[in-house]
Amino acid sequence: MSMYVLAFFIVQLLVGAYMFTFVLGAGQLNSNARATRIPDPIAVAHPLAAGGTFLLWVIYLVTEEGAFAWATFGALLLTASGGAVMSLKTLRGGPAVDRPAQDPADVRVAEKQIPKAAIVLHGLTFLALLSGTLLVALGVGT
Repeated sequence: MSMYVLAFFIVQLLVGAYMFTFVLGAGQLNSNARATRIPDPIAVAHPLAAGGTFLLWVIYLVTEEGAFAWATFGALLLTASGGAVMSLKTLRGGPAVDRPAQDPADVRVAEKQIPKAAIVLHGLTFLALLSGTLLVALGVGT
């Protein structure tokens, strides 16, 4: 089970990095997105927390200390809070995101350009990752 969790982590990190490129590109000359509605602190903290959580899992794999599995589980929950804010901002949208404006540039926010399939994959993989981590921490799926 530990290796399945590692695989879920890798998928999470790759899909998350893909979605993060849309947010990073907002306002850049070569981007169609003029802005993002995701708060900057969350846009920075979420990927950093995800990297730290992955590091905790790698430490668990090396040491096989159950405390690191539990620490990973707790860090996943913390990281998910930032992800929940971002997904709500992205999926819920808002008037400037969802309806056409007089100036089409007004609806060019990064969240609108992220493929929904990537968001769904990231969310479903997170649920599998969280479940797998909990099972390993409980000693059920070692």
